[in-house]
Amino acid sequence: MSTVPTVEALIERARKNEDIARRLFDIEVAIMNIAHCADFFEQLLSLVSDRFNIEHVWVSLTDSPVNDHILRSLKGDRDEEQKAVLHIMATMDFLQATQSSRDPILTNCDFKKYRSLTPAAIYSQLGSMAILPLVVDGKIIGSLNLGDSSSERYEPTKDSFFLKQLAVKASISLAGVSIREKISFLATRDPLTLLHNRREMEGSLDQELSRSRRHHNPLALVFIDCDDFKLVNDTYGHDCGDMYLKYVANKLLDMTRKDDMVFRFAGDEFVLLLPNQNTSDAELIAGRIKDYLSCHSMDYKGLQVSVSISYGSISTDQLVDPNCKTLLKAADERLYEMKKHKPPKCSLLDVLDLH
Repeated sequence: MSTVPTVEALIERARKNEDIARRLFDIEVAIMNIAHCADFFEQLLSLVSDRFNIEHVWVSLTDSPVNDHILRSLKGDRDEEQKAVLHIMATMDFLQATQSSRDPILTNCDFKKYRSLTPAAIYSQLGSMAILPLVVDGKIIGSLNLGDSSSERYEPTKDSFFLKQLAVKASISLAGVSIREKISFLATRDPLTLLHNRREMEGSLDQELSRSRRHHNPLALVFIDCDDFKLVNDTYGHDCGDMYLKYVANKLLDMTRKDDMVFRFAGDEFVLLLPNQNTSDAELIAGRIKDYLSCHSMDYKGLQVSVSISYGSISTDQLVDPNCKTLLKAADERLYEMKKHKPPKCSLLDVLDLH
């Protein structure tokens, strides 16, 4: 027969619940106004671990399209320690393991069922774990996971009320962070190619010019124009034209260094900023990109559409008083010279690789 709790026991339980609620509130306040997803996860995991003395805290995120922005935000932004606690996994594996549950899952056995959610370094140390679903825009995007070497801490029959509160607070805060970061991202990016836009280029060029003067290092700028874009766009329509621009943008990113910057200037025009490079260096880089594009056609609905660019390169060491305007003007003039000496296209057959 169960015993009736004493008044003292009820008061003690109320105090414990109040303490837990206060800690959850502190976490919510700390994470609700973070601006970037990478910072959000770092803060969330650290706070949950510290406030509740949890041995293992990690996040599992699905690779579904709804997570595209979050995953893009995290890409290349994580050190090895963060990679150990931000676990990216296949959507189907996650949904199968959790049965799409929107309530916390507590377990202290059958960990094999949840192995796909768990980083290898943590798996062997678990005695019990809690899986708290993260829901953004009505969709389950992953989970916040808590692990302990004790089999009792997350024993399945325990009350999960506060765990559900933590899951809801984390989900709402993550949704807010994601929206703020998307707004910031779109303000500085070209929506088609996702390259930095012209406004961002102007600010970056000012900063790089200042750095170039301060450290007495050259800064090169390459102005790029797509030779056949209008012909391709007019013939095959805007879908093909959009794919053409994205193809060029991706190759520019692939073929430049980490410190280089790629911008969509306008229409079919792009700009490269190359710190610590002179004009000869810029010519080599731009020439290599041009040759690659000439030899690697874009596939569009079974057609191999050839890609051709012209470019103009200039560096600060070639100008008396380099500034944003003079660099762009000089590079544009050299671009014009290259285009002027290029033989004109005769027909659509010239942009199709029929071999």
